[in-house]
Amino acid sequence: MRSRRPWPAVRPISASPRPGPACRISSRNRFFIDRLVVIAARNWPGLEGRTISLTEILGESFVGLSTGHALQEHIARQAARLGGHLHVRIRVPGLDNVCRLVAQGAGIAIVPESAARHSARTLRTLRLTDDWATRLLNLCARRFDDLTPQAKLLAAALA
Repeated sequence: MRSRRPWPAVRPISASPRPGPACRISSRNRFFIDRLVVIAARNWPGLEGRTISLTEILGESFVGLSTGHALQEHIARQAARLGGHLHVRIRVPGLDNVCRLVAQGAGIAIVPESAARHSARTLRTLRLTDDWATRLLNLCARRFDDLTPQAKLLAAALA
C-alpha cells in the first residue's frame, strides 16, 4: 500500500541555497539572503573585533544543532574543506536553544544573523568573512504557474 504525502499542496516547492540536486527546477525566485555569524557569550575570551573567519575559530568549543540538521552539516563541510573539524561540545535542537547555551558560556556557535538578533542583548556577534557564510536562498518549483492555489499563496508570501 502506498502512503500519501500529508501536504500535496506544497510538495512541488523547495528552498535551496543554490541550484543543484535539491533544486531540480525550471523556475527559481530568490527570496532571502541568509548571513551566518559567530555568536559567543559577551565575556567569551579570545574573540576580538567585529569579523572573523572559520579558520580562526576551529579550535574553539562549539554548541551545535542536532546531528543531521542541514545548517550544521553545511558548517561541518566547510570546516572539513579547510582541513579541520568542529569540536562540538553539545548538540541541541533549535536555534533558540543554541543561543541560550552560548549566552550561558557553553561554547560558541555559527547561526543565521536573524537568530542572533533575537538574543542580541546576551550575545556577542561577529560576522563571518568566509564567502560561503552568505547564502542566497531560492524558492524553487518546476513551474510556478502549475502550483496549487495554496502553494501559489505560499510562494507569493515568501517572495
